[in-house]
Amino acid sequence: MEIGRLKYDVLFKKVFHKKHLLKAFLNTVLKQELSSPITDLSYEPTDFIIEGKSLLIQKSKHDVIDVFCITQQKERILIELQKGYNKRALPRFLDYQCRNYSSQFRRGSDYAVVVPCYSICWFFDMKPPHKKVKETITLSSNCKKTDWHFKWKIIALYPQNIPKSHLEQQKIDQLEEWLLLDIIEDVEISQEIQQFFNTQEVKEAFKTLDLSDLSEEQFRRIMFEDHILQNTDLYEEKLKKRDKERDKKRNLEIAKNLLAQQIDIKVIMQSTGLNKDEITALMSDS
Repeated sequence: MEIGRLKYDVLFKKVFHKKHLLKAFLNTVLKQELSSPITDLSYEPTDFIIEGKSLLIQKSKHDVIDVFCITQQKERILIELQKGYNKRALPRFLDYQCRNYSSQFRRGSDYAVVVPCYSICWFFDMKPPHKKVKETITLSSNCKKTDWHFKWKIIALYPQNIPKSHLEQQKIDQLEEWLLLDIIEDVEISQEIQQFFNTQEVKEAFKTLDLSDLSEEQFRRIMFEDHILQNTDLYEEKLKKRDKERDKKRNLEIAKNLLAQQIDIKVIMQSTGLNKDEITALMSDS
């Protein structure tokens, strides 16, 4: 048996597309936020997400699970589960949380009926500037008395912040049990540490990370995603270079059209961002 890391999309979805595992995980993470536990959930489409310039790369980086939940007290809740790797994911998490929140409203909706919205962001390899494994970001007012009461929260999880002493002393809380899913890859250590787990669903999730039953296509997907993660800066640099060349080509075409209309060179420079030599070269070619 070989265990894979939860950070890979194939395994992330393999674990959390099991409803009972996802429900147990959400109830653990949102224990302080919810007045009663989640009793039922349904998976929602993520069609509010706009894919980036490279479909393949974006899908490897932007893995999202959206669910609609009902609690024991019949409260309706929207929850989004995302994964990220570094600080560059922060604006994306905020963007998706805002889109997820607004997705509940349609034209003619009753804005007086607002469903609580939570976004859980799992950072796999990032160490924040604090030592907490769970960080909560909320909407808040600077006034003690306010009418701005909305259940809107982003919850960031940092497995790398689990204290080593907790592992050594075998004092692991329920949330840390879940977060260990992406830290422990050694089978023997995994089996040893699971003896001290109290959550049956976490033990099942560990078994779900077994790589032996993955298809060849799923293995290829993991290898591709790993390659992207290791070369993120290179790919982003290539995208920036491509965009810069595309913008330059477009501005040259605009400058040609403006020259044909005998527009002043200074105006063309301001309109296109091209310098005088570049515009003069266009005049020579025409």
